[in-house]
Amino acid sequence: MPNAAHQDALGFMKADTFALAVVEFDDQGRCYDRAQLDKVSDRVETMRTGREDVILLLFVHGWKHDARSDDPNLSSFRVVLAQTAAYERSSAAAAGGAPRPVMGIFVGWRGLTAYGPSDIVADTTFWGRQAAGHRVAVGSVRELFGRLRHYRNSRLKNGGAPLLVIAGHSFGGMIVYSALAQSLIESASAPVETVIAAFADLVVLANPAIEGARYLPIYDLVSSPAFKGRTNVQLPVFVCVQATNDQPVGTFFPIGNFANRLEEATIGGLEERCVTHAIGFIDEFRTHKIAGPDGNAPFVLTPPQIEQADPFWVVAAAKAVIDGHSGIWQAPFLSFLKALVFQQVARSQATTIAAASLNDAIVARSEKEPGTGGNLADFAKEIGL
Repeated sequence: MPNAAHQDALGFMKADTFALAVVEFDDQGRCYDRAQLDKVSDRVETMRTGREDVILLLFVHGWKHDARSDDPNLSSFRVVLAQTAAYERSSAAAAGGAPRPVMGIFVGWRGLTAYGPSDIVADTTFWGRQAAGHRVAVGSVRELFGRLRHYRNSRLKNGGAPLLVIAGHSFGGMIVYSALAQSLIESASAPVETVIAAFADLVVLANPAIEGARYLPIYDLVSSPAFKGRTNVQLPVFVCVQATNDQPVGTFFPIGNFANRLEEATIGGLEERCVTHAIGFIDEFRTHKIAGPDGNAPFVLTPPQIEQADPFWVVAAAKAVIDGHSGIWQAPFLSFLKALVFQQVARSQATTIAAASLNDAIVARSEKEPGTGGNLADFAKEIGL
């Protein structure tokens, strides 16, 4: 595929019920067209100075995808945006308020470089695209994330009700995690009962191709006696969902990283496995399991609660939920994803009171009553997911 942008620099394009922008980065992590990022940045800054509360959803695609108009990831992201807008309208009407605009940002990069009559040609690009993803992760995408963070935190500090959800799939998950790891570690290390989501309200990774070693600092924090002694429960701030039958991440990824195991010193079996295996394939990290539909339930999450003491989830997904590496748009996983997002939508509605500090604002949001309590699958069923 050509090393060029697939979309014009149009900024946020208005659809029927949401707006969507595409920002694309090249193999060195720079913008293909700087105007794409500038137009998004200008709109976000206008929202900040105009004190406009917006629901912002950002998605970074993964391997074998790009920002072509007919890419299935872009099509599916549009569906999620439309359904989020519908939920915001209905929940705002029930609360007697005005719905917030829903705006999406699709982050494109060169995840697809070659293809043929079968998957064999594209499969050979795995390690080359992994290296490209690492370069994108430390490039101008961090500027984009930083501008969104500045908008969100400014609005929260001034009593606003913004919502920022950042998600990534495959190497897109690696891009997201690499860019946000520091803020996630800081959140887990905060000496308060409520974990402060300092960057985004929710970070979601699906089949992320990133070494378990990068997650060890968070694992050490959340498995400590002090953290395990927390009595507060809250919505998750980080959710990693890994298909158990994901061959590229489960098999290709460890093979490609085997040299690291020979070159890098490790202490103990956990560190040794974390050098070669991805986050979702480290048993010690797993906090949840998710299975397919059961009766009227669109999925079965174990443990099932919406709010839990540990807001860092690593979820093992059965084939019925995510089938292999790319099967992330199946109905059970979409229901799970939308249930997580819609809980954040309900929680984030109208704070209205300015806080003394950003931390106070985020804690106040965390302590609000959620849209519904109890079982996440029950919530999904209740709202028709």
